Amino acid sequence: MGMINLLRGPYLVLITGREVAGTIGLSTIYRVTETRVVKVAADSRVVSGTDAFDESTYLRLLHKALSVDSFFFSYDFDLTSSLERQQQKRSDTPVCLASSAMYKTANDEFFFNKYLSEPLIKAVVDSSNAGVFVLPVIHGFFDCKHVIIKGTSFNYVLVTRRGRKRQGTRYFSRGADEDGNVSNFAETEQIVDFAASNAASVNRELEGLQMSYVQLRGSIPIVWAQVINMRYVPTLRVDIDASRDRFNKHMNRIVSTYNEVVAVNLVNKVKYEKPMGDAFAQLSREFNSPHYHYTHFDFHKECSKMRWDRISILMDELAEYNTRFGYFKVKRNTKDHSMGGEVLHLQTGVVRSNCMDCLDRTNVVQSELARVILTRQLRETGVFLSTDVISNFPEMMSMMNNLWADNADAVSCAYSGTGALKTDFTRTGQRTKLGALQDGRNSVERYFRGNFFDGDRQDATDLLLGKFKPKSGMHPFVDNLSLESKALVGTVYISIFMLIYAFFFPRGGHWFCTSNFLFVTSWVMVLALVFWTVKDKHTGELLNWPRLSAYPFRPVVLRANSAISLPLVDRLFSSAATKASLRNDDIKKAWPTDKKQA
Repeated sequence: MGMINLLRGPYLVLITGREVAGTIGLSTIYRVTETRVVKVAADSRVVSGTDAFDESTYLRLLHKALSVDSFFFSYDFDLTSSLERQQQKRSDTPVCLASSAMYKTANDEFFFNKYLSEPLIKAVVDSSNAGVFVLPVIHGFFDCKHVIIKGTSFNYVLVTRRGRKRQGTRYFSRGADEDGNVSNFAETEQIVDFAASNAASVNRELEGLQMSYVQLRGSIPIVWAQVINMRYVPTLRVDIDASRDRFNKHMNRIVSTYNEVVAVNLVNKVKYEKPMGDAFAQLSREFNSPHYHYTHFDFHKECSKMRWDRISILMDELAEYNTRFGYFKVKRNTKDHSMGGEVLHLQTGVVRSNCMDCLDRTNVVQSELARVILTRQLRETGVFLSTDVISNFPEMMSMMNNLWADNADAVSCAYSGTGALKTDFTRTGQRTKLGALQDGRNSVERYFRGNFFDGDRQDATDLLLGKFKPKSGMHPFVDNLSLESKALVGTVYISIFMLIYAFFFPRGGHWFCTSNFLFVTSWVMVLALVFWTVKDKHTGELLNWPRLSAYPFRPVVLRANSAISLPLVDRLFSSAATKASLRNDDIKKAWPTDKKQA
């Protein structure tokens, strides 16, 4: 997978376990099931003290980033590129390349282990054979299902490639950076594959045929953030004046890549999300391009009270673009796909969908668009009659729904740490009470992860993708908590211990007696008071913020009120606050946020 330099020197990152995830044409796609990080002994450095602690923390974060079940690769197929991009890049050369050359034409956006591979790429620049050690890996989702319908068989493939240039966690990676890269950017490709070796069609005219439809998702391309504050709804910050250049860079890039773009904005038009929708609409009006189109569909309003059939309103609005953009279609040589193939149709535009997180609402809309296009593809190839729809075939409908729900969960777990919401609709076509309960559970889990765990996950991503490079003497993991903060943390542990004790050893002999009720209520009140105190004064110290890369919205660490005379305690508080302030200054100097300064 590549190589990474930590304080002790270089480590090899190896794929030590794999399983077959499916096929595209004659090529096998693998899922990574196990990885290993191995020290390169020839260049080992001695570290001790705080550096040794930092080294162990870097390794823990690296293992955390590699432990996800969403890395995929192939030895002879460029999984970083859509079928159409492969055809355009190598129209006269093999589509299935030897791995020794595949990294040279890999899509830089989705070559997820590009940073890890750079030392190997530099090492093999003068050797054509050594490139077998460079293996492009994508992060996202892949699955392949064999379908038999109306006497015709094919493989249905769904692949999502997550971009590597601005990735992270839900609350710590939002909007666009200075180069126009947006958070949670992903390309999803739906492939109908009659060219797979195990998809021998009864209709010989379809053998070798491949059809591909590509969609995009990505964070709203402006400068914005949701700053965690222990409330269920974080503080929303939007800077439209600083967004114009970033918005233009992002849209110009995807227009140049995909020819024409329709941006579908799914955020609410009222209340909390309104500033996001207004900013997106304003910058879209200012972006003067005949190849860019914008529409705003208030998903929650239109589909409220379980009226999920109203998604058809958006589908009708996008019908003109779907007809004009079409999909990619190629006829392969049935025995040797390296011969390229005859291109029958190109996809000339793409739909870019987003909500706030680009997860739940986005996935529902993308799955509906995929269903519309698949119906059209099967009709145009003669598999379906002009009146046939996918819902008439329950087994195929169920397969497709579950595949898109699995895709939603994979992308959501990578960004938010939990499965997606609204997957009951994606899986069954209906909103259910059980699904709503599951969404409630995932929402609560997202709250706790966002406030108390995602800083570490952001650090793990930054380390894996090379956004942060460890250096000796830089100690990002040293805590300078004030005495009051330490006391608050200790109080939380004591409160939780007391509540557990009351559960197993209730006062008065049983749970519902008065004495046990008062005991439990007292400790719950203490816990609530601690949470209120942290939310009011100590979020800068006690919430889980990223440490490796500068995060500009982290609150200032508490300083004691100089008007109150607390001789010993005041000195401790001020000392801790000063240390924390100096540490923040050191961070800004070491890892500047301004690109020119960097």
